[in-house]
Amino acid sequence: MDLVLDLGQSGARVRYAEADYSFNLSKNSNEPVIDTLQRIFEEIPKQEFESIFLSLTGLQGVVPDTTPYGNLCSEFFKAKTVAVIDDGLAAYCGAIGLENGVVLTLGSGVVAIAGRNGSFAHCDGKGPIFGDYGGGFWIGQMGLSKAIATLDGRDDAHDLVELLASELDSYRALENSTGTEAASLCISAAKGVLLGAAKNIASAEVIAEQAAEKLSTTVISAWSKTQPTKDESPLISFLGGLSQSQYFVELLRRDISRKMPTAKFINPAGNHLDGAPIIAKAFPDGLKPLLDWWRA
Repeated sequence: MDLVLDLGQSGARVRYAEADYSFNLSKNSNEPVIDTLQRIFEEIPKQEFESIFLSLTGLQGVVPDTTPYGNLCSEFFKAKTVAVIDDGLAAYCGAIGLENGVVLTLGSGVVAIAGRNGSFAHCDGKGPIFGDYGGGFWIGQMGLSKAIATLDGRDDAHDLVELLASELDSYRALENSTGTEAASLCISAAKGVLLGAAKNIASAEVIAEQAAEKLSTTVISAWSKTQPTKDESPLISFLGGLSQSQYFVELLRRDISRKMPTAKFINPAGNHLDGAPIIAKAFPDGLKPLLDWWRA
């Protein structure tokens, strides 16, 4: 029996014995990925898995030495083989298999993976300080920052003050406005901003349009790294929580089509949990820097 795990910035999911389980244990910027995995493993009933497939956020497109991951999986589950995979690559394979195209994962952060004829390219996924432009944290932070600035007399986004009233109450209750709770508040505010944009709240619309512009640039950049010919028609698919907003998806499709008219948009066939074992088994020798193996 195998175990598949997908770790994101807002939680974790695992699959084994043909069932999926969710854990409210996320990767945060103050904790190494390996420590987060240990916390999750402690919540999984003790058992043995032959192979473990790890789809991980926080790798920023470069899988590190797999030894600590393999040792941890061996310690908890007596695993014989462990695949460590950048979560963007797992998302890619889950969404469009091994077809040529780009998969944009829209969660708290942002990562785009492009694939063409068996080679892959990575774009963004740099984290909220140096990247993740247009993702959930970015959208929520923009909305809350403008609302807070309005209350402070430095902006005039009064529509956001009304829209994000509940989030502003949570902001006032923060003991530390620079810690993980503040970051989580920004992430949760993104949904409110997009809902407001869909209802034609002007300031929210501006933020959503800016996010779509940045994300479309990320998609184009990822595809260009594969050195395609001009007339190719890449498949484009979106995964992640923000992709549940049809309004936002339409903005993205509009901006991408304007920049790359040959793009073809498809709904994802699956997710990270589907893609991780497929891509790992397709590349038994690894696919550095996005995928590597540990074997006992």
